[in-house]
Amino acid sequence: MRKRIGPKPLIFPMPAVLVGTYSEDGTPNAMTAAWASVCCHRPVCVGVAIRKSRLTFANLQQNQAFTLAVPNTSLAAKVDFLGIVSGAKEPKKLSVADIETVKGDTVNAPILIDCPVNLECTLVEQVALGTHTFCIGEVLETQVDEAVLTDMGSVDASRLDPLIYVTSESKYRALGEVVGQAFEDGKQYISV
Repeated sequence: MRKRIGPKPLIFPMPAVLVGTYSEDGTPNAMTAAWASVCCHRPVCVGVAIRKSRLTFANLQQNQAFTLAVPNTSLAAKVDFLGIVSGAKEPKKLSVADIETVKGDTVNAPILIDCPVNLECTLVEQVALGTHTFCIGEVLETQVDEAVLTDMGSVDASRLDPLIYVTSESKYRALGEVVGQAFEDGKQYISV
């Protein structure tokens, strides 16, 4: 039996990412976001939903650039802190969380050294949707910690150990086991 529960954003899993920006005075800032996604393959674009009331949104408007950093599960408490404390009230919140930053190579936004993956993005589009604005950025560069790369140069999800957010539970989780091979397992349903 199925039960109607009304409109809910129940898409699983959602990455817990950190959106990095610089404040007007050049202070690095980051906020936690779970509503992020790949938007396009060519050009490579990603998007993230941000409330207009957030300092990150104002910073993004000013600099037209941001980073999306993918934290691993060991950073869960720090990621949570960066989501519940506003940079407007605690401008040095990255220092408080002991998250090291360096300037991005291609955009005016900070790289979060503690996160194994950082996407350097320039803002290309915004869509106001109500409580949030979906900010789309073209990825100009990707910085990856060599420890999470395979010998072939791709990111190994088990080495990355990305932090996942589950909206309905307000909990952070880890990825589970491999259950299939993409672009291969479904071939059994293709008629010859």
